[in-house]
Amino acid sequence: MHEVTPAIIDEVVGLVATASSERQPVPLSEQLLVDLRAGGGPGFAAVSARAGGRLVGWAQLAAGNHARSVELLVEPDADLDDGHEGLRTQLLDAALGLVAGDGGGPVHWWSVGDKARDAQIAAAAGMAPGRRLAQMSRPLPTGMTVDVDTRPFRPGEDEGAWLAVNNRAFADHPEQGGWTIDTLRGREAEPWFDPDGFLLHERGGRLAAFCWTKLHDGSAAPQPIGEIYVIGVDPDFQGLGLGRQLTLAGLASIADRGVDLGMLYVDAANVAAVTLYNDLGFTTARLDVAHTVKLAPATPERN
Repeated sequence: MHEVTPAIIDEVVGLVATASSERQPVPLSEQLLVDLRAGGGPGFAAVSARAGGRLVGWAQLAAGNHARSVELLVEPDADLDDGHEGLRTQLLDAALGLVAGDGGGPVHWWSVGDKARDAQIAAAAGMAPGRRLAQMSRPLPTGMTVDVDTRPFRPGEDEGAWLAVNNRAFADHPEQGGWTIDTLRGREAEPWFDPDGFLLHERGGRLAAFCWTKLHDGSAAPQPIGEIYVIGVDPDFQGLGLGRQLTLAGLASIADRGVDLGMLYVDAANVAAVTLYNDLGFTTARLDVAHTVKLAPATPERN
């Protein structure tokens, strides 16, 4: 367990930059970086590894909607596996040990790109493959018509309505469900946040659907990318085609800001959503997999 100090934050952010410039396309997720910069967060715990005083490995835990998540960050040259005794294995085992010591429960670890090496490490830790997440992309503009009206999100006014719809739409989602005002305000404080790219669609005075976009500047990718960051429809307004229309509205917003590549993530098992995105011209660029385990509480040692 680590106390988060400004020095630790700087070291981890530096390690993120090193790793992302090498072979890990998403070395540490946004939620974990937000938690880190805030000095921790729900379910926060971390394990570090050093070589010659330098931070070369970091495992961080966070609490999700129904499970804890763990992510691993390793300096590329330091990740030298000897069987299953490599640095990533050690970090994962230590992080899972923290969860067991804290009462156990379900944990998932996302493998970016569904690497065979990650599957071996996960299996050795008793984890099994679970959800698969597809990263899909398409060129912009789409040339398709948007047939619904939207307006930008108003910080300081729309948080309550948006949280209610988001948490209804994603009630069973492990990452997107269960957001709080602090979660949302943490995103609003991020340098990429742009309310003009956070589109709301209202019907009868109620928020019916939304599409929140995010621009990536290309520092960790070959070119700038516009992401459909979160898209949701209130369950009361399902079946009206709003998912399709809000996706198109979000893509149009991205293109209007000069970005010619759109991207989103979708659960690969969500056949309806994957079919919709295929129909809108998206193709799958990458598949990630969540390795999962339900840990029993650690047994106290007896003297």
